[in-house]
Amino acid sequence: MKRNAFYWIIQIMSWSFITLTSLKYSGLADETPMYRLIYVCTYMILGMGISHLYNYIHESYDPENFTSKQFIVFPLLGSLTIGTCFALTDFIFFNRSRYLHGEIDAMDCIFFIFDNIWLVIPWFLFYHLYRFVQVHESRRQRILAAEKMLKVVELENLKKQLNPHFLFNALNSIKALTISDSRQARDAIMQLSDLLRLSLNLGDQQKAMLSEEIKLAQDYLALEKVRFDNRLRYEFHVQENIDNILIISMSLNTLIENAVKHGIAKTKNGGLIQIEITTLGHDVVIKVRNTGQYNPQPKTSANGIGLDNLRKRLELHYGSKASFSITNEEDTVLATIVMPF
Repeated sequence: MKRNAFYWIIQIMSWSFITLTSLKYSGLADETPMYRLIYVCTYMILGMGISHLYNYIHESYDPENFTSKQFIVFPLLGSLTIGTCFALTDFIFFNRSRYLHGEIDAMDCIFFIFDNIWLVIPWFLFYHLYRFVQVHESRRQRILAAEKMLKVVELENLKKQLNPHFLFNALNSIKALTISDSRQARDAIMQLSDLLRLSLNLGDQQKAMLSEEIKLAQDYLALEKVRFDNRLRYEFHVQENIDNILIISMSLNTLIENAVKHGIAKTKNGGLIQIEITTLGHDVVIKVRNTGQYNPQPKTSANGIGLDNLRKRLELHYGSKASFSITNEEDTVLATIVMPF
């Protein structure tokens, strides 16, 4: 509706300007006001009518298939059509008698046609510039919509990968107990049930509150503590009053799973996992430090998908505004996520 109103406002303003310009040089200054009004109305009706027909024909063409030649030919044909109609109008209103008395000849009439063409060409150039911007913006919006849809699909696929990965690591924590301590295994299974319920709820979301992520991490580490006993120690250091900020779901737990699987599990005497969460400006900084050494290797089915998945999700959500790093610091590994909230 707004676009249609804007179109008619531009039509009226443009052809009013062209008509008044033509009237100024038409030689009708000595004619009656009614005669000049008829001239103006005729000019307006011709200009708006033919240009509207031109717009209707032009919009019937697919802009995606519009060639550069058509982009040049269409304005010239439109200008020639309206210019000729305006020249005929001038001829009828005040040049006919001059022609009959021999004051002007056929060449003068041709000159009048080109004179009117130059008068209306700016309108057609403006119209095509507006159409070009319109088509370009429409194409840009379609590309953005397609990219957004692709991003949503990719994020959904990444989530589907993440849940089985998390479930496998959690189940691995209690498999040894099924033989050695059946009672403790039953307790662990109940704990796992609560853990999975929370993880599946978070898995349905692209983002989760920090408090939910921390609760999931605490449940997961408590379950892993059953398997590793004294080999696993962990500490949480969380800044106050940030429980409700949103972060990418399962991001904290991806770092903790990695710390357990590639740090604690591979160290004979186990070690310590320290979780530190703070804010810096409009970013949340999540640091997970664990005993061990980071040895980056090409991704295989053996070393899992967790960190690669995390990098992709951060990039899809935040682009260059987020960062992820994992480095060795003496006898520990430090994994850090920085993301806006």
